[in-house]
Amino acid sequence: MKKTLRKYPALPFLDRTVQVDYKIPGTNDILEKGTTVFIPIFGIHYDPKYYPNPEKFDPERFSAKNKNDIPKYAHLPFGEGPRNCIGMRFGLMQVKTGLIHLLSKFEVNRHKETPVPVTFLTSSPTLGPVGDMPLIFNKIRS
Repeated sequence: MKKTLRKYPALPFLDRTVQVDYKIPGTNDILEKGTTVFIPIFGIHYDPKYYPNPEKFDPERFSAKNKNDIPKYAHLPFGEGPRNCIGMRFGLMQVKTGLIHLLSKFEVNRHKETPVPVTFLTSSPTLGPVGDMPLIFNKIRS
């Protein structure tokens, strides 16, 4: 799940409101109280500084051996800290349960018209593909 949520987070960005004036370290810039700040989750998750070869789906990135190499706040599919998503555990459980149910009954394959690579909508607050995502579902015989 972590691997997939790195490449395809539900939200491409988080928004936060500055609670007190904050001077950005190393600059003369001040974020004033009440300013809305957008945190680019999609940009962070595809930054080669944090994820070498970011386009690659690499199951080993989050292995027990490698997970400590990922800096804190470089993986934000549900936000982080006191304002993270309260539905995170439920959402992960729901997706895992749905996948177990689906994959126990069907083999899923890419259709010849499935776009590779996927192009994402730029006019939506949630991450989604442009157009359809055709797939082939073959019932598994018991």
